Amino acid sequence: MSNTDLIQRFYFAGQPFRGAIVKLQNSFIEALNGHNYPSSINALLGESLTASVLMGIHLKHNARLSLQARGDGPIKLLMAEAVMQQAADTNEEVTQHKVRAVARLSEETPPGIESDSQALQHLLGRGQLAITIEPEEGERYQGIVGADQENLSQCLEAYFNQSEQLPTLFQLATSDTAAAGILLQRMPHNDNYQAGDNTLNSNDIWEELIALTGTLTDRELLEVPVEKLLFNLFHEHQVKLSPPDTIQFECSCSYQRTGAALMQISPLEIESILEADQEIVMDCEFCSARYRFNRKDIDKLGQQSNETRH
Repeated sequence: MSNTDLIQRFYFAGQPFRGAIVKLQNSFIEALNGHNYPSSINALLGESLTASVLMGIHLKHNARLSLQARGDGPIKLLMAEAVMQQAADTNEEVTQHKVRAVARLSEETPPGIESDSQALQHLLGRGQLAITIEPEEGERYQGIVGADQENLSQCLEAYFNQSEQLPTLFQLATSDTAAAGILLQRMPHNDNYQAGDNTLNSNDIWEELIALTGTLTDRELLEVPVEKLLFNLFHEHQVKLSPPDTIQFECSCSYQRTGAALMQISPLEIESILEADQEIVMDCEFCSARYRFNRKDIDKLGQQSNETRH
């Protein structure tokens, strides 16, 4: 399998820790295609896409996880989404991850935003992050955390440590053409566990894993192949790999969904636009797909909407 556009889960034999590495390339480039965002926004979108995949490592197949940031700074809204689905063309336990992302910026762009090394609070201002999980079966869940840390990794670590009570490490990196990230997570467990003839303290092992991961540079995270990366970091520990999953860019927009959104607009406003332009044009914010609706189309949508309500 290619060493790009994948998520590699791993765990430590006999130890209460798990992790994952995500590598994005084509999916990251395609998510940015058609958007002329400043480089700092591209970098945050890459981190958010990577994080949305990493945060789904515990989810079963067929779920949607979105990371949404809102603030009063240069970025008004940023959203990254990962949809996890069982691969249809294989008998193996492989999940396909479909990702997309979008950002809405304020009308006035402050000086220096082109730099890709902007602190999160400079980009969002006073804001918050929402992590939403929508399983195909089961209840929707949403968690909120303040965007009051220096970077996205620290915000997500605070969320998992405080809200989920799962000590978690995130490290995220981006370049102009790629994004990558690693997650380490400590599972609920006794403080001690047996390894051969020795009783080891899991707190000590966790601190060691954190320190080892802290030696990882952004360049290594982006460029070194996954298996070599894990060996370089954790060769003194028994690391086990799960089958890697694929990641691709795919937008879930459609004519039907866009039409349904259009029908939420007031009939008077729709009529006003039709009288002026003879059609309504709607563009998808994620993929820039364009959908056109004339009066006949809208009458049909209205009829379908009425039938659905009744």
